Amino acid sequence: MQSLRTRRPSDTRAVKRQASKLDKKPINKNVRKSTVDDKIKKRMSLRYAEISAPTEASVPDVPSVPIGLRPGAPRDPDEIVLESASIREDPKAIDQRLLDKEDFDPDTYLKAKLANSTEAELKSLQSSLRSSKDDTAVELQRNVFKNYAEFVLISKEISVLENEVLELKEGLSEWKSMPSLLHIDESASAAERRRNVRSSIADLRVLYANQMQTLHTQIEGSAKFAPTTPGRHVIYEMDGIFALNAATYKVNNTVKFVVLDDSVLAAKRRRRNNGEGGRLVAERCWPLNEMLVLDTKDSATMTNVFKIRHQKETYVYRTETASDKKALLGQFRQVAEELAIRKRKEREGEHERRKSMWTGGDRTSMTLHPDKIPSLPDWMAELARKAGVDGDTSARDKSERDARFISDFSDDLTVAIALRSWERAVELVEEGRAKVSSIPSLTAKLTPLTVNLTSALLDALSAPGNRKNTAVSLISHLLKLGQGPAARSTFLNARAEAMNRYVRAIRFEGHVGMYVHDLAVVVFTGIKHTADWFLAGFVEHEMTSTFIDWAKKQIEIYAERFRKQVYSSDAEQQTVKEALKISHNQSRRLLQEFGLDFRFLLDELLVQNPQTDDTSVVSATFHAPSFSRSQTSKSTS
Repeated sequence: MQSLRTRRPSDTRAVKRQASKLDKKPINKNVRKSTVDDKIKKRMSLRYAEISAPTEASVPDVPSVPIGLRPGAPRDPDEIVLESASIREDPKAIDQRLLDKEDFDPDTYLKAKLANSTEAELKSLQSSLRSSKDDTAVELQRNVFKNYAEFVLISKEISVLENEVLELKEGLSEWKSMPSLLHIDESASAAERRRNVRSSIADLRVLYANQMQTLHTQIEGSAKFAPTTPGRHVIYEMDGIFALNAATYKVNNTVKFVVLDDSVLAAKRRRRNNGEGGRLVAERCWPLNEMLVLDTKDSATMTNVFKIRHQKETYVYRTETASDKKALLGQFRQVAEELAIRKRKEREGEHERRKSMWTGGDRTSMTLHPDKIPSLPDWMAELARKAGVDGDTSARDKSERDARFISDFSDDLTVAIALRSWERAVELVEEGRAKVSSIPSLTAKLTPLTVNLTSALLDALSAPGNRKNTAVSLISHLLKLGQGPAARSTFLNARAEAMNRYVRAIRFEGHVGMYVHDLAVVVFTGIKHTADWFLAGFVEHEMTSTFIDWAKKQIEIYAERFRKQVYSSDAEQQTVKEALKISHNQSRRLLQEFGLDFRFLLDELLVQNPQTDDTSVVSATFHAPSFSRSQTSKSTS
């Protein structure tokens, strides 16, 4: 195998022997340069022979020489050391350290970066700054999520502290106004003040009485709405509140609210002839346990609005500022809570008193002195003998039993009315009426509760969405209470309102015959179903005349609508005949087949100019159709 390096035949240059390394001679730069040149020329003069074997040998590439180490470019050793140290350190870390400094100057930083940077370096700088921004945003979000619970806790503590500061402010203002309320001279000395301090209950009652007397003097008619009672006093006052119309939200007048311990008084200013506000006049008063305050959300056109709902009436008011509204609603809430707590304590005390009366009452005086026991009246003695009770029973025990029965009876009946348990409530009323003869004092509780029950039943019966079973059940309950006429009028008015609502839902699309058909179906079907429900609820036949009058009125309303649509100025005779035929066909199918024949009334009214005289009224009442329960029971609700 041939050698990798062979000399050319013409190369007869003698090889010089290099000097030994141990020879310590001064090194000349020119000599060193000539030696390097000779070596380069010698390397370039060599040639490479062809390699016969191995043919698949993997020879690595010759590494490139760094620019700084190439010949012809001498470098300072200190500079090379500094650059190598800077290369080993990450540039992003350097930039990040600069950005994290507190005295970081962005202008100086950009000038330094843009002074001697290429396009590639600028793009790298832009990407590094974006990544730093994203990393900072992620780190900030991570910190927010990490400390979210602490943020919420601190915000709650701040809100609680704010409320406490407001309460403290109100307490300080009340404390500041106490000397004027107690009629204490602020210029007096401490000793005189101590002598004038009055903390007894009697003095507090006198103070409350003076407050109510001042209120009655300032507001005309307030004594009627809020008379002076033991313990009633003024808690809060606010003037300059606007009373708005509930429908249009327009300002009606300005009112003044006076918050008492158990109610809220609203007084308006009486307008004088010159338009200025005059004397305050009491307008209305709501008990706190019966009123409902609704806070209305602010809108673009209306702010600081709140509503007061009492029974079925709704009143709308508006304050000047949001702080006034907040303070007023806060007073409503606080006084209502205090009233509820006071009422609950009173009920608990009354319960304990009754319990102690029956368990630990002192009856020794009656036992030791039986001659002091009053005798029973004759009628009570008779009832006691019939019931098998000894006639010598104490009258005191009898009165206590009656009081306990009246209390339990009123509570049960009130709960039944509130829960709309109509059957249970009617049973209790019937039971109470049976007990009135033996317990006369029950009438004072039974009468208002019966009125409340009747009103609630009539209100439920007037709902237009009632079904047949519900309406019949409500009518039966009202008949048991003896409210037949009110039940009839309420039921028929509710049915008429339902029919009117269905008629208004019919759309006129240009075809008279189709509109008359829909109108006849709605009206005649409503009359048929009303007859069915009426006969199922009101069993007495003498009540049928009321239904006949109602049905006749509905037929007249139908005829009036018929004439408005059919007998127009450009109506054709064929259209009129078609509409009359449709009306008679629907009357025969929906009314006559169920025993309701109003043909005579339709013949009189379905003309262009009907004759209105008294004979038609008599005939409508006299020729009333005979209702057959077997026929009307086929109709559905």
